[in-house]
Amino acid sequence: MRSAISTPDPADRPSTAAGELTVAPEAALALHTALYDDNGSENQTRAIRISLDTSNRMRLSVSDIWEGDRKVVFDGRIILVAEPEVADALVGRTLAIQTTGGRAGFTLRPTRDADA
Repeated sequence: MRSAISTPDPADRPSTAAGELTVAPEAALALHTALYDDNGSENQTRAIRISLDTSNRMRLSVSDIWEGDRKVVFDGRIILVAEPEVADALVGRTLAIQTTGGRAGFTLRPTRDADA
């Protein structure tokens, strides 16, 4: 299963069009899990926002969902949002989990055919 940033639509369905930011299943699950608070409940008005700093490094933070955001939906919930210009800059990239030296973290890599 693949999730992709899509243009906003009433059903909040993920787009399956090629050339968008793709979220690997393990990364989608990690983002989904991170949105639950300590009590096990979730706030549907917030999501993880992906942004780029001035050095084009990826940043992830919990954020309100803004009008016009492009959204990634996983398991019926908006898990990742991006402003349109950020989403456009990430076309053809996949947000994935990478483990290095026993530590796991999010990474952006070129989208492979297996991600689509």
